[in-house]
Amino acid sequence: MKKTVQLLVGLILTTTLLVACGNQATEEQADEPTGETESSAESEAKTEDAAEATAGLDLDVTEAETYEEDKVVLEVNGEEISGKAYNTAYVDTKRYLLQNNQDVSDSDMLKQQTIQTLQSNTLVRQDAESMGIKVTEEDVATALEETKSQFETEEAYQQALEQLAYTETGFKASLQTQLLQQQYLEEAIDVEEVTDAEVEEYYNQMKEQSDDIPALEDVRDQIVTQLEQSKVQQAFQQKVTALTEEADINENI
Repeated sequence: MKKTVQLLVGLILTTTLLVACGNQATEEQADEPTGETESSAESEAKTEDAAEATAGLDLDVTEAETYEEDKVVLEVNGEEISGKAYNTAYVDTKRYLLQNNQDVSDSDMLKQQTIQTLQSNTLVRQDAESMGIKVTEEDVATALEETKSQFETEEAYQQALEQLAYTETGFKASLQTQLLQQQYLEEAIDVEEVTDAEVEEYYNQMKEQSDDIPALEDVRDQIVTQLEQSKVQQAFQQKVTALTEEADINENI
């Protein structure tokens, strides 16, 4: 069950990955040691806390925050993005910020983050398609059934979705996004392997921040994982920036 809840939370984070990548504070903190590394048990505990926290999310969206579903709000390389897609992405953006205890009272900020996410997600999908990377309905259906099979009952599965303020339709859309981005990261994002020197430098920085640090051999795997994730995130953001600079983008709102 823990693994499945972790997957569901991960899907939300993946859906709004580009919101996080576009957040300057997140970028600045990506390479900074926190003075501690997480065990798998600690990671699972935090995941469960995140899932429980979604139960009380205030995701109310006013009419003033939305657009008519058939309105073209954005054009990316000639592809039209509708108000319907914007409204869905707006809720996703608001959900992500609430989950991370960020202020959502500024509707203009939410609007810009939503536009940025739509723009970046579209560019990534277009680039993935140009590389022949595709996610079929069968792929999504298979992944959905694998997820459902980890729950004892359909009711338990629906309760997990409700905790995350998701409908099954929204979950399937997030699942499709995750599958596409996973393939894209594997095929389009190339990063160098983490070196021993990088691990030791990171470990020494951790020791400077705290005296209560385990021996290097006890935390090496966790450090390598953190550095790998940081490298992938940075490379992904650089790729999105390059795609944006080359794109023809028009905002209509």
